Amino acid sequence: VAGNTGGTGAAAVTSLKNTGRSPEIGIAEVHQALAANGLRDKVVLRCSAAHQNGVDVVKSAILGGDSFEFGTTALMMLRCVMAKNCNIRCPAGLTTAHEEFKGDPRVLAQFFMNLAHEVREILANLGYGSLREIRGKTELLHLINHSSMVGQIHLHKLLAEIQEIKIEKPIYLEKDFAIDDKIFAQVKTALFEQGQKQVVVEGDEFKLNNRNKTVGGQTAIDIERLLQYGLDADQLAASKIIYTNQHGRRYLADDTIIVRTHGSAGQSYAAFNNDGMRMEHTGTCNDGVGKTACGGTIVIKSPGGGSQKPGENVLIGNFALFGASGGRTFINGEAGDRFAVRNSGAMAVVEGVGDFGCEYMINGAVLNLGGFGKGFCTGMSGGNAYQYDPENRLGDLYDKTSVSIHSLADGSEAAASHEQFVLYMLEQHIEHTGSEKAKTILSNWPEERRHFKFALPLWLNRTQTAEFLSQSMDRKAMIEELSVAYAQKQIELIKQAYKNNTTLFNGAIPGYGDIDSELTLKLINSYAVIDKAQQIAKDQLDKAGQPLTEALIDKHARKLVMDRPRKLQDALIKNIREAYSQYDDGQLATLMAEKRLNDYKTTLMLRDVQSIYSIGSTAWIIEQDKLNRQALAGLPSIDKNLASLESMAIVKDMLENEAA
Repeated sequence: VAGNTGGTGAAAVTSLKNTGRSPEIGIAEVHQALAANGLRDKVVLRCSAAHQNGVDVVKSAILGGDSFEFGTTALMMLRCVMAKNCNIRCPAGLTTAHEEFKGDPRVLAQFFMNLAHEVREILANLGYGSLREIRGKTELLHLINHSSMVGQIHLHKLLAEIQEIKIEKPIYLEKDFAIDDKIFAQVKTALFEQGQKQVVVEGDEFKLNNRNKTVGGQTAIDIERLLQYGLDADQLAASKIIYTNQHGRRYLADDTIIVRTHGSAGQSYAAFNNDGMRMEHTGTCNDGVGKTACGGTIVIKSPGGGSQKPGENVLIGNFALFGASGGRTFINGEAGDRFAVRNSGAMAVVEGVGDFGCEYMINGAVLNLGGFGKGFCTGMSGGNAYQYDPENRLGDLYDKTSVSIHSLADGSEAAASHEQFVLYMLEQHIEHTGSEKAKTILSNWPEERRHFKFALPLWLNRTQTAEFLSQSMDRKAMIEELSVAYAQKQIELIKQAYKNNTTLFNGAIPGYGDIDSELTLKLINSYAVIDKAQQIAKDQLDKAGQPLTEALIDKHARKLVMDRPRKLQDALIKNIREAYSQYDDGQLATLMAEKRLNDYKTTLMLRDVQSIYSIGSTAWIIEQDKLNRQALAGLPSIDKNLASLESMAIVKDMLENEAA
């Protein structure tokens, strides 16, 4: 696409990237569809089309854009060097080690000012005063024949002129939270004013239709806000239904709030469902049931009647549990496509799904008792999926690059564990929905268990087990990751002691003659951290011409630990690398597996979600933890290897100081 710049003859070519659709096509299609249907003034069309300069912005505006995103270009202005290891060690300090960030945000501000000025110049040259005035004026663009074009691509419709249908006095169906307002009013009165332990919200007034969207969503948010900020100390102390987790977040006891609705719910029923809530709906629901749910229970029951044939008892739409991080969902019927996509901690039982079930799932557990389509477990990297497959169809429809499929009846220890999980989920499904299908399966379990398959994510093993890490990582990379993690751990230990004004290891000291105990080794390595911080402090103070008093050195060293740990980390890593280099490749791979598994456990513990149902993942963690401990038994600890190096360095420094 080339821009007509008012007779100058200048033209810029927007190239297509490697594969896929050009963003310009998407902008034009959406704008044209909105304009033709009288909806253009209702929508702000935001474009992400690799914008880099004013010409890019103007072309997107002509094609129909209103708002314009800048990703890569903005990062480049902030000193991004495209190292492509953002989450491990960003050389520019953009995503890690922020205290070392050397980019200047004023450069980014200046870039956008220059960009705006360039856009004004182009608009003035074209004879227009704003981007709004050129929206959809595709006569300002023309197609060109370029020497690099392959084949004959017809893009004339990209520049089609569509007359916007203007609605003089438009009446739009705006957001309506009347149902949620009624729910929350009853909840607040019953639980926090009358002191009840449970409230049940139901009745004819809670019959839903497609207009009622996100029912339960605002209630979940209002309850969270009330629990965290809306109650005084006396109310909290008197409550018997409010609990507090390890992070200080307050939440309600299970089934404190039961909401029963019926009819045909609109999109996103029970979105954001929270701890203590049970959303029960008898009838059908549109797309997005339980999306981003973080707790509680969602139950969708069949209203009765209809057909029991596969594909004819669909109760909910597409992408249910999109991004859910916790809670439980039981559906006494079938779901649409992309069921539990990006699920990261919820448990669900359903009686049939469409295409791409459990897509991109990263944690949680899903049991499907019915049919399924193509792309089962596509991109799944965590959690577990269980499939009832009496016709043995799964082998042709799952993503072999993401998961491995196993049978509950294969006699393995893993199968025995997962069988217990399936039985538990079946019992829960019957308890919440009364499912006849689940009852039939459970009543004939010795026979039916042969038809159940379970999916194990491949990437969990590939990124966190010694066997795969030894194949995928070289020795240098393993030593570097382990060294950085150990240095950060050592610094954090000192930092917390400073912050809390406490002694290391609760003030414990080794016994007489205790020269090789774990405590002794840890004390030596901790001393080395403080010693290196003081050395760096001395050098910096000396270069600045400041007096090298003990008080000033200690103050500056403490500031390094608290505010600039990256400088100290780099100084510590040299000896830590040498300590890790004493292990062979197999031992390093096991240490890496232990480190990655601990990272995984820490990540799960840091999550503020109270109701994570990932029983299969928990079993995997326990199993891997056991394997790592067995492999590391008798192996010298990194504390011992490092302490021997640090001791020599400390003695050497003492001798040099005495000689000086």
